[in-house]
Amino acid sequence: MSTTTLQNNLYWQLLRVAINAKHGLIAIAEKHKLTMMQMYTLCLLDANNAIPMNSLSCMLNCDASNVTGIVDRLFNQKYIKREENPHDRRAKMIALTTKGAKLCEKLAMEINSFQPASLNALSEKQKEQLLLLLNKTAITATVQQKSLITNR
Repeated sequence: MSTTTLQNNLYWQLLRVAINAKHGLIAIAEKHKLTMMQMYTLCLLDANNAIPMNSLSCMLNCDASNVTGIVDRLFNQKYIKREENPHDRRAKMIALTTKGAKLCEKLAMEINSFQPASLNALSEKQKEQLLLLLNKTAITATVQQKSLITNR
């Protein structure tokens, strides 16, 4: 596939924008001594609602051994807690600690104030439209992830 063909490919263009934005997000994570995946994991979690490790694995779209490493590091930093799953003692539930929730608030503020240079070409109205479209696709992806989790 040539570059000119890829310019008209939605998935390719989403990937290009995401990779450009990723550099700024990595800088935010590193400022807090986190990897980007650790930051992403924290932002997916909630202090009041623990989720099973296998759900987190689906949300992160990575295998269980990789998620275990991420969770172990966040647990050692006291950002998350592990609980027994009341329905399956072999499975662990993951939730944010108070320290983790405070860090998530800081991260959210920094992420909200970050704007990748690639978005400077868009008007405010176009940014709002893009956000609506991305939210719509994110909701679809979340539904698909939940389906994967329940079918495991």
